[in-house]
Amino acid sequence: MRAGRADATARCAAREISPSPSPTTVPAVSEKPLTADQFVVLIARHERRVRSFIVSLAASSADAVDEILQATYLVAWQKLQSFSYVEATPDEELVRWMCTIARFELMSYSRRYDSARMAFDDALIAQIADVHVESSDYLESRHQALRGCLEKLSPRQREMLGQRYWRGLSIQELASSRGQEVNAVYTTLSRIRKGLERCIRASLRQEGYAS
Repeated sequence: MRAGRADATARCAAREISPSPSPTTVPAVSEKPLTADQFVVLIARHERRVRSFIVSLAASSADAVDEILQATYLVAWQKLQSFSYVEATPDEELVRWMCTIARFELMSYSRRYDSARMAFDDALIAQIADVHVESSDYLESRHQALRGCLEKLSPRQREMLGQRYWRGLSIQELASSRGQEVNAVYTTLSRIRKGLERCIRASLRQEGYAS
């Protein structure tokens, strides 16, 4: 049973390894705010992951899980202006942030009610939530690797990435603006992405992360 709970916790912190290009003029990754509309959409999309994290720590009471989940949403909404993300999309960072809030709501709940209704005490909850600290360390290492790998690209390559992923130009628009064939642009972008992936993985391996 505890193995299942640990698995659910790990899934809450799971993330996909894929580089996120930054604007051509600023190779470093910049922080972006999350709008209220984005927040509403994303919590609906990832509710199951946050709920699974809570279930992995709380007792089987559905009422307790629902109460903690709603409290987590309320706190996240109240603190939304303090949240920002650096990935291409906010999904993973928002889930980690929500799980961190849920952790504190869990401990608050256990202090308000009979601790027997909780699966673990505060200390063990904190230990399990360390998964998120490790994930944050990995994220920072990945961002540093991405910045370093972007700096190794030529200005022309960074410009192409910025136009495609930051400005959101389609392959057809990019080909037209550069006076190239669509297939040529697609091939070039694919080659740049694969090169970045290899560079990032090599950098992470040097820091001790498995590729």
